[in-house]
Amino acid sequence: MINVNDFCCSTDSETLENAIVNRTSDGVVVIPPRVSDIESERAYWLIDRAILIPQNTTIVLQNCKIKLSDKCRDNFFRSANCGMGIEFPERIRNIHIRGEGLCVLEGADHPRAAGDGSKHLQCPCPYLPEDICKYATYIPDDRRSPQKLIWDDFHGNSYGTDAENPEESQYGDWRGIGILFANCENFSISGLRIVNSHGWGISLEACSFGRVEKIDFDEHMYREIDGILMNMENQDGIDVRNGCHHIVISDITGQTGDDVIALTAIANPQYKPGGSLRNTHVMHNDWTKRESGIHDIIIRNVIAHSYHCYEIRLLPAYTEIYNIVIDGVIDSGPVLPHDSQGTILLGSNYYGKYTEDSMRNITISNCICGSPSETPDAGKAIVLESYLKDSTITNVINKNPKHPLISLRHENGLINVAMNGLVDAGK
Repeated sequence: MINVNDFCCSTDSETLENAIVNRTSDGVVVIPPRVSDIESERAYWLIDRAILIPQNTTIVLQNCKIKLSDKCRDNFFRSANCGMGIEFPERIRNIHIRGEGLCVLEGADHPRAAGDGSKHLQCPCPYLPEDICKYATYIPDDRRSPQKLIWDDFHGNSYGTDAENPEESQYGDWRGIGILFANCENFSISGLRIVNSHGWGISLEACSFGRVEKIDFDEHMYREIDGILMNMENQDGIDVRNGCHHIVISDITGQTGDDVIALTAIANPQYKPGGSLRNTHVMHNDWTKRESGIHDIIIRNVIAHSYHCYEIRLLPAYTEIYNIVIDGVIDSGPVLPHDSQGTILLGSNYYGKYTEDSMRNITISNCICGSPSETPDAGKAIVLESYLKDSTITNVINKNPKHPLISLRHENGLINVAMNGLVDAGK
């Protein structure tokens, strides 16, 4: 076990990297509050690039904060096997991040890029309708009134100081993800508070036999920068991607801008190599060389709220999601004029082909769904947009009387699904 304060260099990024390179045989690297003769008044760590975690390494954070600098367009942590220009990330094993006490990962004061590959960078990128009309350069003059703004004016752009920089990508990508593990076996992430991430908080790609637990989020789809609320798109909490299996996600709290937990198996047939920009995947998508589906996942003890989307999303496209347990989910959203769409979304008609077998062997139990909202179409309980087969839905309360407990896109969407203990508010 080593303490990173014993490996002081001229920058915090160099100090952390120096400590990891010199880790002892047990692989344990302890990050306490920062102690340094350089900027000695600052007790938190300020990093310019991702902290890469090699195989057989455990990072232990102890009552500390790690913050991204305004120079950083990168992750907080990334498995060391993947990144820019690495087309086929090799399997990595035994990497762990463990927080002890209050351990915070916080985004930059002025992020260089936020959002995913579909969001164009803008600076400024106002969030409130009146500020969009006043400050946004991408709104044509004939639509500069709150009544004329369209959906894309709100959600097609995201804040980033790299906007209009000809040497940088003008869209978000995997570098905006807080913690990114790819092709990793035997892993864990626990005991962290993630605040104002530049994109998703945690993303797992082709990862297996792991745990993500005791994670608290503080994301709102916007944040105040230079006195103006700026739009920060795609602040998901935890995203589980293609090829993930045998993972437990538990004890998740707080609020996210986008989905709190999303299992998104989108097996896009258009090939992209690993490390491609304008992409939230850092892995390649040659499905002849890796698994495309998601299976054997447990999600439990979630008390959280999505500002804009869902608490739990299961989305297979061109592939399958199966053997999933969702147990103990409480939508903790307040009664506000937010546009949170609902608690649990199963499938989608937007991202690609699905069949009757695309989602099967799913259990949903002990959930309190449907956050009441002043927005008429918001706050649904369970939404089924494709098919659900050979599954169970039990002990679920819908606390929003404006919507049914289960909203079906297909009349025959439920195939051999047992349901019991379902309660609709006001009925």
